[in-house]
Order: sequence, then structure tokens, then C-alpha cells
Amino acid sequence: MDAVERETLVPGTPDEAWGAMIGSDWLGEQGSIDPRPGGEVSGGGREGFVEEAEAPLRLVFWWCAEGDDASRVEIELEAVAEGTRVRVTESRPLAVLDAYGSDLGAAIGARGPQAIAA
Repeated sequence: MDAVERETLVPGTPDEAWGAMIGSDWLGEQGSIDPRPGGEVSGGGREGFVEEAEAPLRLVFWWCAEGDDASRVEIELEAVAEGTRVRVTESRPLAVLDAYGSDLGAAIGARGPQAIAA
């Protein structure tokens, strides 16, 4: 499965980084995250849901734009001497299912990422 991974250091504690992550519009104009399993995620023309939330260390959500493949985004926060290491991994597991001829990826993609939580 292809994935895009990025890592950066930010000043402050994981608690501070978590608060900034869920309290701003870094996901795009009027972006928002309801940081609990099943909570809504939106921003930049995408919508989705939170799969996993372990404040202040881990957030996993699915989202997609209409007509696009769903992406799974994992964000991990780790306290380090310099502040907080933020690791983001975005993948498209449903596209892999489609590539192998699975009807599951197409069915979930047609109903949106919320179908996974159902």
C-alpha cells in the first residue's frame, strides 16, 4: 500500500500540539475535527469521520472529497527534548482493495468513508 509520510518537530508539549491540531482550521477553510471515535472531520472540500482518538498522542481519521478515493490519515504525537514530534501518514487502503478486484473498496467508496464505521 502506498503511503505518504511526513514528520516535523513543533515547539511545546503533545497536549499543546493536540489542542492546536483540533482547534484550528489547518485542514482547510472552516475545517474542523470532533476528536472522538465516530466524530466528524471536514475541511478543504473533504468530509469524513474519526476512527481513533487517543488524546494527546494519536488521531486516526478517514476522509474524502466527493468522487475521490477515501484517505486514511494517522497522526502521532511524541514528546521529545525539542518539543513534540508530529508524524503524519496518509494512505488509500480502499484503492488497494480495488486494485485486487475486491468489491469492498468500491462499495465503501460509493457510500463514503462513513460506511466503514457502520
